[in-house]
Amino acid sequence: MVAELEREPAASRWATRAALFAFGLLVAAAFLHRVVGMATPVAFNLVMVALGIAVLSILAAIVAALIIWHTGRPGTARVLFAVTLSLALIAIPLVGIAWVREHPLVSDITTDFGNPPRFSAVLRLRGPGSNSPVYDRARFEDEQQRAYSDIRPIRIDRSSEDVYAAAVDAVKRLKMTPEHEEPPNLEAGTPGMIEAVDRSLIMGLYDDIAIRVSGNAETARVDIRSAQRFATGDMGRNAERVRELIKEIQARIDASVPTAQEAKEEAPAAKRERGSRSASDRRRR
Repeated sequence: MVAELEREPAASRWATRAALFAFGLLVAAAFLHRVVGMATPVAFNLVMVALGIAVLSILAAIVAALIIWHTGRPGTARVLFAVTLSLALIAIPLVGIAWVREHPLVSDITTDFGNPPRFSAVLRLRGPGSNSPVYDRARFEDEQQRAYSDIRPIRIDRSSEDVYAAAVDAVKRLKMTPEHEEPPNLEAGTPGMIEAVDRSLIMGLYDDIAIRVSGNAETARVDIRSAQRFATGDMGRNAERVRELIKEIQARIDASVPTAQEAKEEAPAAKRERGSRSASDRRRR
């Protein structure tokens, strides 16, 4: 009878096991989603199951604590371990929610509210539970203008073909995954389109990007759209991505051939140089 009283309550053992199982399930969900490519809704469901098990662990720990209080049986260390680990697991999403609420709840950023670049090729990658690919102007426009007023279309004094090539290079340099590339057709007047996919650094959440390059042989306009595939709060990630793309496209343009204005200024000098060379050749003959 004494030996039976000295045993740890079964509730304390189950509390510890549940806490460890919840921890393992949470780590597995994060690993499979980030590394293996598990579907985001499935990973979210596994996280919710892990959090539910963590809550059950705390309840079991409370029961074990009451038994230990009344009987004096061992098991306090197990109870403390289970409660500490379970509370830590539950705190992770709570901190994440608080972090999300510190940023504007905008998950779809664009430089053109009236006619944002459309998603086409990436639609096959969007499974059940993903956000709508149709831009919700009434929901996002005012919030984006208040929070990210600097995000606007960029206009460049270069042909749309040159700017399109710079945009393709920018996507690759920023290590995004291209899904569709369609160069502009100056004769038909159709813009160039680029679609790509990017992932957040830690959680590996998927974002879809569309870039439209319109214009003619002398000037071009670039419009960009970056949208979170799941959930609503992106913690400013898509706005920062649009800024990075704008900066990288401009850098690619600046690093390439001279602008159209510089080309116009250099053209007369080039003609004079060719004329002087022709005259010199004639004299030699």
